[in-house]
Amino acid sequence: MDRSFPVESGDVIVAGTDGLFDNLYNSELTAVVVQGIRPGLRPQVMAQKIAALARRRAQDKNRQTPFSAACQEAGYRYYGGKFGDITVVVSYITAFGSQAPLCLCE
Repeated sequence: MDRSFPVESGDVIVAGTDGLFDNLYNSELTAVVVQGIRPGLRPQVMAQKIAALARRRAQDKNRQTPFSAACQEAGYRYYGGKFGDITVVVSYITAFGSQAPLCLCE
């Protein structure tokens, strides 16, 4: 299944495995991106910062995470993060040529 969506110069795309999204809320991801864009962090450094935060959240037994919230909604008593693989890819969209960029995703 191919999907595409329009992007603009200046957009930031964050892709990751469930280990990322089980442990960080979208608002936390957004905060890291905003804090990293201002000083001009490279995408690789931004990805490393996001992965490190997700790893810290996975180890925190007392923090509410997306995974623990889903467990609680399903009727389980669970707090903290979820260990698993954490892979993060960050891409910065920049203008190139005269065509508007298009992100193609499978």
